[in-house]
Amino acid sequence: MFVVSFSPVHAQHHSGSLAPPIDFDGLKVALTTILFPEDFTSDDSNNANLSIRFFDSETNANIKSVTYRVEIFHENNLVANEYFFDEDGKLDLEIKPKTGCQEKELWKCTKYYGEKHAIAGAYYARGDSFPVIQGPVFDKSGQYNIKVSIVGATNPKTMTTKDLLFETFVSIPQKEIFLIKTANAQEYPVSIKSYNSKISNFNYDELADKISYEIHLDNEHAMQHDFISRHAVILQKDFSSFKQGYDLNVFVQGIKLEDDSIEFDISSPDQNIIRTNITHDELMQIEDKAGISNPLKVEILSGDKKVFSERNFIFENGFSANVSWDSNSDVGKKIPFTFSFFDAINKPVNEVLFAYSITDSAGKEIWSNIGTGGKYLGVLAPHGISQESILIPTQGQYKIKLILTGQNSKNFAEFLTSTADFKIGQPSMQQKTDGVPSWIKNNAGWWSNGIVGDQEFVQSIQFLMKEKILNIPATKTNPSESQEIPTWVKNNAGWWSQDLISERDFVKGIEFLVNQGIITVN
Repeated sequence: MFVVSFSPVHAQHHSGSLAPPIDFDGLKVALTTILFPEDFTSDDSNNANLSIRFFDSETNANIKSVTYRVEIFHENNLVANEYFFDEDGKLDLEIKPKTGCQEKELWKCTKYYGEKHAIAGAYYARGDSFPVIQGPVFDKSGQYNIKVSIVGATNPKTMTTKDLLFETFVSIPQKEIFLIKTANAQEYPVSIKSYNSKISNFNYDELADKISYEIHLDNEHAMQHDFISRHAVILQKDFSSFKQGYDLNVFVQGIKLEDDSIEFDISSPDQNIIRTNITHDELMQIEDKAGISNPLKVEILSGDKKVFSERNFIFENGFSANVSWDSNSDVGKKIPFTFSFFDAINKPVNEVLFAYSITDSAGKEIWSNIGTGGKYLGVLAPHGISQESILIPTQGQYKIKLILTGQNSKNFAEFLTSTADFKIGQPSMQQKTDGVPSWIKNNAGWWSNGIVGDQEFVQSIQFLMKEKILNIPATKTNPSESQEIPTWVKNNAGWWSQDLISERDFVKGIEFLVNQGIITVN
């Protein structure tokens, strides 16, 4: 057996939460609850997997032979209450939401299916069959509080002196569906899932490749330091305005969100998902720059085509893999890496399990992931594609070790390993030129559409001129009394961003602003 050693500090997360560690017989133990699939709603699928893991927080090792009491609440209403047992410290439950309960006490509508352990007297998983909870559980949007009491551990007969109580939660988003109609009469459904805010005023601008909508926040919750406004825009794979390989730009009240607040998930074969997470701190920054209002306007625009770096891997069983990332990614922050797996005839491999580690030039491990499954080792890629956000601390040379650990929820008898060296550098800068860098087109388009304000656009042009990235011929300045930017200059910017006029016509507008003293460079 090939032995894999990883530092268990970076975990794979879905929709769920971690309860803080407590003392148990000299150990610091913790518990997580994770709901899969992420962004689950009952009209998307008939069932979901709720995974509850009880482990030593210092070693990340599961506590064995655990008896759990699981209570699930929705808006303070008890909807499920039952005992379960699992031998390896990770309890998997199949949840089948069912609507239409007429009972005042909702838990009375909930049914449980599966085998009961002869000693523990609780439902437990046998083979590939999980205990099932069917009823008014995860059938509505909102937060579900999950109270888990550990009533026994180490073996089925050993009871804890006192129940260990952990409180966690999972959130079910509110889902709304909108219909986009394009100029050529094609129709595309767009779903928006929001966890803690209502969605309104959805709009699609085909010329600008822009989706916009408003989010209505709960002001009391938004002021809490741990607040995160989460929403996901779900698009068909063939919707051309937002596709793989292009930048995404998300604005809230005209302020651009940082890249690490945005995820473009391409792992599904049928759809792409744009996820945004707006933290309390980001809301405060938006308030400082643009003033806060409720609702907040969110605008999503497609950007420039990315240039990717990639490495290819070959395994002894004939499988292959490709790992790619944006060549212009910044170091010192998390970078999205896409892992793609193929079989011997180059078709995507479904239900593949993998692990990886990244080491620096000195051989020190800086990142790893072996998954969170208690029943198998590895990160699951259901459709052969997985996206991992990896923190690369500095530019330099690195090595990635990629390991195939199994398929179809089972580990291979022997793991398969392949390695590759790669280099992460500073993002490539635009060459200094008499022309205008192509990425300025995005700014010009946003400015013409009112997404970016006059002052912000002027400041960006002044910065480019000062750094001599943008060279505007020197002319005699004739300051005008009015510092208002003429409409024709803004129109030119919009037309240039759509390639309707030449770059030279756009530059004429900038030269005019310099001549009028509206743009100045010391």
